[in-house]
Amino acid sequence: MSQLVVMLDKQLIKRVDIKQTHLVIGRHPRCDIVLTDRTISAQHAKITLVHEDCYLEDLASTNGTYVNQHLIDRHLLDEGDTINLGKYSLLFHSSQSVENQVKRLSVHPRLVDNQYAAWLKLLNGRREGNIIPILHKPLCLGNAEVGYLIIERNDYGDYVLKQLGEAHKSLTRKLVVGEELEFNDMLLQFQLAEVHQRHESIA
Repeated sequence: MSQLVVMLDKQLIKRVDIKQTHLVIGRHPRCDIVLTDRTISAQHAKITLVHEDCYLEDLASTNGTYVNQHLIDRHLLDEGDTINLGKYSLLFHSSQSVENQVKRLSVHPRLVDNQYAAWLKLLNGRREGNIIPILHKPLCLGNAEVGYLIIERNDYGDYVLKQLGEAHKSLTRKLVVGEELEFNDMLLQFQLAEVHQRHESIA
């Protein structure tokens, strides 16, 4: 099942398994997840479980609900999303299978345009040829069972692979354009838009 890791001032407070259909977060003692700081509204936000998907919804809170530093009204949670409520941070871990994550995140290559600076291209499987865009937030695939593949852009503009599966939890390195990655029986290739467009113009 999916899980929330509740943190305050970078200290772990508790872990909460998302078992029920609706889970209310707030300051009121009857909430499912009680956050006692004054920055939290009595009923601040709600998570709704629909099959394997978890939807986060703001409940007209005073200080707002943020995901990865962006104010939201309603948001479909992805693996690795950070929910910011007042002084609290809640890290979302998904139980969704990698196959379903890829199905949701991947798009047809014809949809590649200027809004995507980088992506992973699927080189095998049912969705071979599709791409998984790497957007402003870190791209995170995986779950606790198979490990995680995390790619994010650092302060220097480089794309960095932070983890790759359970056997490489401490791995952190810069990605090279055209590099192939193996993860959970998938073969993925890292591509940059500027290089892709250059090759197309030459062709």
